[in-house]
Amino acid sequence: MSDISPYSPENPPKTLTEIHDYDFPDFTRLHTWLVLAGLGFCLYLFTLISVSTPIYQGLYTALILLTIAIWYLLFSTLDKVDYVKMRINFFITEKQGHHTINKFDVPMKFLSNIVSIVDIHHGGMIEFKGKKYGVLLETKPVKISDEQRKPHERRIQKVVNGVSTNLKFQTIAVSRLQPRKPILKYLLDVAGKSNGNKATDLHLSALYNKVREDDTPIISWKYYTFLSLGEGLTVNEARIVYEATIPGLLKNMRMARLQPRVYEDENEIATAYRIMFREMII
Repeated sequence: MSDISPYSPENPPKTLTEIHDYDFPDFTRLHTWLVLAGLGFCLYLFTLISVSTPIYQGLYTALILLTIAIWYLLFSTLDKVDYVKMRINFFITEKQGHHTINKFDVPMKFLSNIVSIVDIHHGGMIEFKGKKYGVLLETKPVKISDEQRKPHERRIQKVVNGVSTNLKFQTIAVSRLQPRKPILKYLLDVAGKSNGNKATDLHLSALYNKVREDDTPIISWKYYTFLSLGEGLTVNEARIVYEATIPGLLKNMRMARLQPRVYEDENEIATAYRIMFREMII
């Protein structure tokens, strides 16, 4: 009987080896100039040590050691020099305003085209057409184990029971499909505008491949809660209902580990409604 093992040895990992074609005294390389500048600075300090008092000798020695440490940490290899150069270039262009992330800003008129919103008052109280009022909240429920399920259900029941019967209470779960696609598209757009910097291109390529090759199933969820504050009210009357309801509701939701947050900014509210209308709502 032959002794055949069902196991086979692991395949060796594939490695990518990059060979630098670089001789040190290449004056077209920034690394060469940094090495020469560091050596020149250290030699200059050595000459000062020989003609200085003991206090200054200790100071110059410390500067030499600091220079060597900085060179070793930041400039000892070509890759380190390219990385530092990329960071400095990014910092300069950021200060020049080339990396500004525009805030999603929408006027109230645009928001009213999505939903019948008239105004958003202090504290996130939304006024709809027909003198209707409500509050939109975001929740981030904590995962509950089987042992905690019954106490959790009692806390959820307390949340619902704490809402007045004449107020509409609605929870919405939104699943976002293919969350990787926008990331891949953004990385491709950035890579398409490359300025030829090797370190930047390698970094973008590594990010893109990591996201593209990761086929782990992902479901991205957003959870919202809407509470009506009544209809046919004035702003002051709706404010009274708000003050009498929202603090207690938030307290009960925190006890249920729902981590609620009231949307107060009109841009956040507009973004939330846009997500609810574009994605899959359960």
